[in-house]
Amino acid sequence: MQDELKRFCRQFKFKRYFAGYIGIEREHFLVSPDGIYVPKAKEFLARINDTRWTYELSACQVESRTTPHKDLKWIERELRENEAKGNFEAVYMGLQLINAEVGDPQMPHDLYPDPRYLNITKKASPEMVHAGCRVAGTHIHIGVRNMAHAIRVYNALIPHLDTFCYIGDHSNGERLRLYRAMAKYWKPEPLKNREHFFEIAKEQGFTDNPRNCWQLIRISQHGTVELRMFGTAKHIEEIMGWIQIIQTILNASMAA
Repeated sequence: MQDELKRFCRQFKFKRYFAGYIGIEREHFLVSPDGIYVPKAKEFLARINDTRWTYELSACQVESRTTPHKDLKWIERELRENEAKGNFEAVYMGLQLINAEVGDPQMPHDLYPDPRYLNITKKASPEMVHAGCRVAGTHIHIGVRNMAHAIRVYNALIPHLDTFCYIGDHSNGERLRLYRAMAKYWKPEPLKNREHFFEIAKEQGFTDNPRNCWQLIRISQHGTVELRMFGTAKHIEEIMGWIQIIQTILNASMAA
């Protein structure tokens, strides 16, 4: 049991110097000028050639990421840089990047040719896969020192899940409805300690790969606590507002 627990915990790459830093992931759809979703993620990523950009499950979707920052002005600056660069490359391809949090029901079902995604979708129903392709959101990562710190931050955020879902919703709940249809274990549970976390991982099937934890708040393998409930903000100012709310909650919790 102790050896298994140690192997599980070693998968989380905590970095003490990134504690309190924040990183943002934004998912975007690629569409034609007339609003047709197009599976051009591979071509877009080859053109943009930037490690801050990556792929998602749907070949109609790409993701932009910021590097970790503690100063909010640098987070905002990098979000704007990514947005400008992404829009430029999309227009060059005769496309648009849109921040819709639920894709068109008739969008293509093409998947990005990533081995992990292809393996996951083999075990899922076509309805679940299509639901996964149609949702897009904004993920906020908070750096933590170690597992104990991660559990403390995670537990502090869970009571605010409903509020986060509400303020991050731009689809009248449709995005989260689709997400919950795809992810059986979407609801985060308070943790007592790392042993309890390991027991939950066994129950939910992510002991060998923490990326297979689908909770809306999760401890990620990157050494962060990740919030996954926010939708796609049309304006960067809204994302900055979400960050400020999270920081206020954590500052109050850590001071208690």
